[in-house]
Amino acid sequence: MKGVTSTDDAKRAIDVGADAVSVSNHGGNGLDGAPATIRALPHIVEAVGDQIEVLLDGGVRRGGDVVKAVALGARAVLIGRPYIWALAAGGEPGVADLLRLFNRGIDATLRLLACPSVADLDPSVLRLPTCDCGH
Repeated sequence: MKGVTSTDDAKRAIDVGADAVSVSNHGGNGLDGAPATIRALPHIVEAVGDQIEVLLDGGVRRGGDVVKAVALGARAVLIGRPYIWALAAGGEPGVADLLRLFNRGIDATLRLLACPSVADLDPSVLRLPTCDCGH
């Protein structure tokens, strides 16, 4: 189920039998005041536990963003906008270049964190700023 930004919606997804939720604000296109997906992610992960998979969609522009999302509990990330930009600019080779850049960014971020692999990530590697959104 895509477009989940609240714990209540994530729990409803479980109730209706969803296998996964995509924490997404649709690129901010629906409402410019929608919560940032990275801020909603840890609350949704906590709310659903291991009952369903949690993906992150939105705001992922580089490998470091992938590392943050995985550290906060995302099983995977979606990279729609960067993928489309790369495809439009360079076709299939452009997408291949983009994926290489993401991989290099993930590897570099893991090295800076002294973390051997994405499997070893957890929220302790991050220090997120507080917000006035109640979280």
